[in-house]
Amino acid sequence: MRDGQQDGRLDPTPYFAVPAATTPAWLSGGRLAFLWDRSGVPQVWLREPGTAEPRQLTDFPDRIGTLAATPGGDRLLFGMDRGGDERHQLWSVAVDQPAGDGAAGAASSEDAPRARPLTADPAAIHRLGPVAADGRRLAFSANGRDHRFFDVLLLGLDDPAAVPTLALAHDELLEPVAFAPDGRLLVHRANTNLDGDLFLVPADGGPPRHLTPHEGEASFHHSAFEEGGDGVLLVSNRDRDRAVLARIDLTTGEETVLAEDPDWEVEAVAVVPDGDCLAYTVNVDGASRLALRDIGSGEERAVTGLPPGVVDGLVWSPEGDRLAFSLSGATDPSAVWSCGRDGVARRETPVDLGTLDAAALVAPETIRYPTFDGRSIPALWFQPPGPGPFPVVVEVHGGPESQRRPAFAPITQYLLGLGFAVLAPNVRGSTGYGKAYCHLDDIERRPDAVADLAAANAWLRRRPDVDPARLAVMGQSYGGFMVLAALTTQPDLWAVGVDVVGIADFATFLANTGPWRRETRAAEYGDPVRDAATLRAISPLHRADRIAVPLLVIHGRNDPRVPLSEAEQIVAAIRGRGGEVELHVFDDEGHGLVKRANRVDGYGAVGAFLRRLIGED
Repeated sequence: MRDGQQDGRLDPTPYFAVPAATTPAWLSGGRLAFLWDRSGVPQVWLREPGTAEPRQLTDFPDRIGTLAATPGGDRLLFGMDRGGDERHQLWSVAVDQPAGDGAAGAASSEDAPRARPLTADPAAIHRLGPVAADGRRLAFSANGRDHRFFDVLLLGLDDPAAVPTLALAHDELLEPVAFAPDGRLLVHRANTNLDGDLFLVPADGGPPRHLTPHEGEASFHHSAFEEGGDGVLLVSNRDRDRAVLARIDLTTGEETVLAEDPDWEVEAVAVVPDGDCLAYTVNVDGASRLALRDIGSGEERAVTGLPPGVVDGLVWSPEGDRLAFSLSGATDPSAVWSCGRDGVARRETPVDLGTLDAAALVAPETIRYPTFDGRSIPALWFQPPGPGPFPVVVEVHGGPESQRRPAFAPITQYLLGLGFAVLAPNVRGSTGYGKAYCHLDDIERRPDAVADLAAANAWLRRRPDVDPARLAVMGQSYGGFMVLAALTTQPDLWAVGVDVVGIADFATFLANTGPWRRETRAAEYGDPVRDAATLRAISPLHRADRIAVPLLVIHGRNDPRVPLSEAEQIVAAIRGRGGEVELHVFDDEGHGLVKRANRVDGYGAVGAFLRRLIGED
């Protein structure tokens, strides 16, 4: 711990020691696997029916990022990278096999099964896909052939010596999403981060059929075959501003809307194995609304008994009688829940707050503030106890195709515990509010999103419970760029900045980011050749001399998205003119801090930095 952090109010450990359970996967007999970071890094755990405590199945030093079960519920598959480099390898765990079989890396308990690797190219990214209905074939995507593209590959799961075979390769960003009962494979192609297409690949490997021709932009997500394989159920925003629950008829190609909300977006859907029921969520101003729907009649039932928050990872049990999902609320750490077809929910994983006082956790108020062009910007306002006036941290999310939602955020609660108020805006360009809002910050309009931060600053200054001399701006990834942009274009408005894995120069970022990301990132930020002048004009590095306040920078050495060189450039520019800047580099992290010890160290430094400069004595 750094000098001065012995003060209990500065110690972030209790906030980051709260474990988060996510990514449920059903096994047969009602057994439920999930990812849990109780050990300090996400690993696979298993809860048996009738038992209170889950048991740990894997014990690797690195995070496990994806998890799924085979349709019969007898095997788990997962993806894991090294040091945050995102070059995931795929692994298999036959949960019922005797301990000691397979490769090393199991939990320390003697009854834990062993995991075996399915892929072995450490330079490639492997993305977990679906398993055929008979449980014998895995489809996944990988960029081993050419790092710029993702191909679709198939792998037999019964033979430990099996090697992947190429199923589809078109120099595109392809991802397998679902197997039909007859072996046909549904494949998604990402054209940009916000535009895609679906293709149907015949079971015999013939030419794929394009299912979603469209004009303009459209996204197609969470696709699943209905019973019999005659149609695909999915989330779609084709020819509309907001996403809906839809069905594509595989005979006619016609898309039919099954459910929609006039004000909000459908965000996820999961279909039971026998195809007679589905679950779907709607993003209501950031919070999730979960419902069950009878496919035949269209009758719906709301899921009850849930705290407010964000629902993710919908998955039905092999028997089709229970739905599992993770839920994270602003004051409810992420846990795995389930419900039957009656819609009554129950928590499946324990929540351990440790030494944190649940009553001291702060739920946000959803507010909207006016900005320069008359729009209202949605935001979450977190206010600590007391009358103020408070120092405030404006916390900007990454993406930019993302949304700050009312989920549990240890760093936010830690800042509140230090006496800071937090404003988390969803500036223009955020998702969750329709396509038009999401495109308001494209390329030459990027400064308009930065202007939304100036409007947030003005809203705060009008509040009598805010100290206008103590306003900080903090963000991660694209949010880190927004921090640097605010400090260089609005130097008189902010007292301090915190940049976590942020972009300093769009030209160098686009040149050095992972090659599989360049085209989709250029679609959002601008073409490095055609829009070179615009990219230079909006890059904070070229205005670094305007940064007049202290800045703290955090970066992972293995970051494949925003390389460490982005942090090094801005730090060198500030130091070169004698400015105040701290740089914290984590050798075993990538795009953000994942390991608990690093989060405690890194965000402890943030807390100390902010408290020293704008906090209470």
